[in-house]
Amino acid sequence: MNTVAMPMLQTSYLVVGRGDIGLATSAYLSAQGYTVYLFSRRSSIVAQTRTIHSMGSVSPGSYPVAACSNNIDELAVLNGGQLPLNMLICCRGQDIEPYARILAKYINSQMNVLVLCASRFAGWVFCKVLQRLGIAQAQLPAVADVNNTPFVSRGNTEDRVRISTLTNKFFVADQNQTMTNRIVAVYQAVFSHLWPAASVLEINLNKVNDIIHLPLLLISLARWESGEDYNIYHNLGSRSVALIDHLDCDRMAVGEALQVPNLIDIKSHYQIAYGTTGPSLYEHMQQVGAYSSTTLCNPHHRYLVEDLPYGCFPLQVLARLAGVETPFLDSCMTIGSKFLNIPLQWTAEFLELDGSAGYRQHK
Repeated sequence: MNTVAMPMLQTSYLVVGRGDIGLATSAYLSAQGYTVYLFSRRSSIVAQTRTIHSMGSVSPGSYPVAACSNNIDELAVLNGGQLPLNMLICCRGQDIEPYARILAKYINSQMNVLVLCASRFAGWVFCKVLQRLGIAQAQLPAVADVNNTPFVSRGNTEDRVRISTLTNKFFVADQNQTMTNRIVAVYQAVFSHLWPAASVLEINLNKVNDIIHLPLLLISLARWESGEDYNIYHNLGSRSVALIDHLDCDRMAVGEALQVPNLIDIKSHYQIAYGTTGPSLYEHMQQVGAYSSTTLCNPHHRYLVEDLPYGCFPLQVLARLAGVETPFLDSCMTIGSKFLNIPLQWTAEFLELDGSAGYRQHK
């Protein structure tokens, strides 16, 4: 490795994906003085301006990026033919595989990859794709999943983002404790509210975005189908919130059957992440101020096209492997999959969890 380039590589960050979280992450890193490179498969005005405008209470201002491109080779040239060793992948579940294929030729074991993705097993899938492309286990980077994002953010345009608040805590895990400790050592300097978890399985059972979103979308499908932009949390009633509670009970049942330590129910999730209080989930959700500006932009908002096939479906896969009955989850999956009519690809076979108790590796 080029020793001259090493200091730049170690102190620079590559952010992959320019959605809400990608823009927010880039702005947040740049605000702290880090060198940020932004890569997306889609072109962006940031490639010309090299500036991201951040609004909201967290890191307001206009912040530079060193470069932005939809050509990964261009960014590698700027770093002596390599990519920065610290990489944050901020994308939807359906984008994990394409990004893994694009990044594969630059992957090495010294890299530290933090996957900020709401989909379950996104980091696991990223590694599996790399291995199927011929990268040996020993050459894989540290790749860690998180249970939640570092902040609540909302993109306004392709170069503007609003960061409303930091989460109080979010958790991370890699395939073993050594790799988890390595990721924490690298990224706690950036995110002081990042904490280690015991296992990847714990992280992925404690993801709840799909648990929150899917019931609220299923009771408003007519609005979604019409192409209307709307806020699923607006005038949210206690009976609608009860549907989230029912789905969360199924998630908890799967986690308990798999003996996942530190399993967090959804009320505890809100309390830990956002400092909410109260005896009911309805009361907790009413205290999240960022929900007032959460508007779905149709027709392909991720709350449905990501959370169902890449969130709830892998949870259903785990339920089948564990032999757990999940009646409400199954009902949601039946209605949602009939409505979307899209393939459900993250099967037990694809995730390599079938027949070999592979899911136990996550523990």
